[in-house]
This record gives sequence, C-alpha cells and structure tokens, in this order.
Amino acid sequence: MEVRQAQQFLAVVEHGGIARAAPALHLAQPSLSQAIRTLEHEMGAPLFHRVGRGLVLTTAGEALINPARQLLRDVATARASVAEVAGVLSGSLDISLMGGPLEHLIPTVAAFRRRHPDVLVRLDVPNLERTLLNHVRQGRSELGFTPLTPDTEDGTTALPGLNVLPLGSDELMLALPPGTDPALPDPLPVDRLPAIPTIAIPRDADTRKAVEQIFRAVGMRTKLALVTAYRSTQIPLVLRGAGMAFVIGNQAEWARAQGAVVRHLSPTTSIAYGAVTRSGYLSPGANAFLNLAISRLSASPATTPCSHSHRTRSSALQ
Repeated sequence: MEVRQAQQFLAVVEHGGIARAAPALHLAQPSLSQAIRTLEHEMGAPLFHRVGRGLVLTTAGEALINPARQLLRDVATARASVAEVAGVLSGSLDISLMGGPLEHLIPTVAAFRRRHPDVLVRLDVPNLERTLLNHVRQGRSELGFTPLTPDTEDGTTALPGLNVLPLGSDELMLALPPGTDPALPDPLPVDRLPAIPTIAIPRDADTRKAVEQIFRAVGMRTKLALVTAYRSTQIPLVLRGAGMAFVIGNQAEWARAQGAVVRHLSPTTSIAYGAVTRSGYLSPGANAFLNLAISRLSASPATTPCSHSHRTRSSALQ
C-alpha cells in the first residue's frame, strides 16, 4: 500500500463515504472510487460494503485502519527527522491529555509552541483512560498523558505494545459546596465524609475506581448526585451546590479560590500519572515535547515527580 492510497482510504473512512472524501482530497468522485477499487484488488479483499449510496467498512477494512494510520505517521516522522537535521523542527504532533496531566501540561503545550512555531499541535481530550490508551495504540495520538493505576504503571503486562513513563502524582482532595460546615477537620478522615451526594465521573474511569476504593475501605457506598463525562464540569457543579467531588490538588485549590470548602483526605490518596507511547521510534517533535514536559514537571512545585531519573525519550522509554 502506498502513502497516497493510505491517505485516500482513511479519508473515505473519516468522511463517511466517497462523496465527502473526494472534495477533501481534491479529487473527482469517479477517480476516488476507482482508487479504492484498485486498493481492494491489491489487498485481495473488499474494504467496504456498498450499501445504497453509502459505504460500510468490512472486517478487512477495519483491519486496515491502524496499519494505514501508522504508515502515514511513519512517513511524517521520516520527513520531520530529515527537517530536524536541517535545523528545523516542523510537521504535526498529536497528543492525548486527560485528568491531572491535562491540568499540568497546558502550559507546556504553550511553551512548546513558542519554541517550535513550525509544528502543528493537535490535542485530543478523551473522557476515559482506556480511550486514550486505544488512541495511542491505534496511532491516532503519538503521545498520551494519562492517570495511571498501580497495574498500569508497568506497561509490559497491563498495556502490551505500549511504553509507560511515570511522571508524577497528584493528591486526591475533596471539594464541597460553599456553606458546608467549616468545622470539618482538615485532613478529613474518610470515615467521616459528610452525607453529601457525589458528583462522579464515569464508572469505567480509573480515578472513579480509586474513589470507590476509598469508600469500600471504610464500609461506605458512593451516593451519587450525578455522573459527568467531562471532568472540567465537576468544580462548577460543586460551586452551585450540586454535590461534592473528589478532585486533584490544583483543581481543589482553584475550587477553594472560588468559594468551595476543600479538605485533604486521611489517609492521603494519590493518583499517579505518566506518558504513554507506542513501542518504537518517536518523531523529533514528540521527543522534544516529552523532554520539555519532563523538565517542566520536575521543576513544578504543584506536582510530585517520580523519583527515578528522567533523561531523554530514547533512554527513558526504549
């Protein structure tokens, strides 16, 4: 499969058919239709079912998506590597961020853009850790920054095909609505949590699982006020009295500044986070971003860095 064919195939997949993909590729519809038929002939299997005027991926077509994406990423990496030798860092960089890393790394994204204005950065913010890991595994994102559970800090077993670099941890804190009894102790023992419903994130989220472990440890069950897929909405909902929320330290401090009552927890619970990549070579842009993130996180007082030495990507993640 050639690069051009991979681009055409993925365009049809992402635009949902020939009619919308052709203008995006600056091709006539008959030309794109013929190109897809040629690719199917070369692959030895139909890639799409023709259903009415639309196209639906076959099993063979589904299997081709990830290799096609990786082919385009490999070509982009090769071009960026050549440009780097010439002293120019260019191309594009796809990054997935969520949870604590999203809070910590937005300043790093801005700093990276100032240093490398010729690199286009595309940010993806999934709702679940497993979605982010799949995006990295499938080649949609070259770098992922995500909360880690104890079993995912070692990617060799829990995350086959991925490299994991722990970067730090965030303290889990409790944000309560304005007007909550200020006499609540700080830190607050988990067996004395107030009877206020919780504003939770989805059940499959690793941070949600960590919160439920806190409740189970003291024989309590989570009483839900509501579930939101968007973690950024938890604090605004707390501030409006919809319930309490378990959030990481810097989110909690922002909530306190807005009038929420905030408490540390006893015993202390921390949420680790780290960088995730596919096995193999990183593009120069991804390598530069990862090293910048490591250096800035190590210097930041708002995060607890991991104790092991962070060097370059080639030494840390190989």
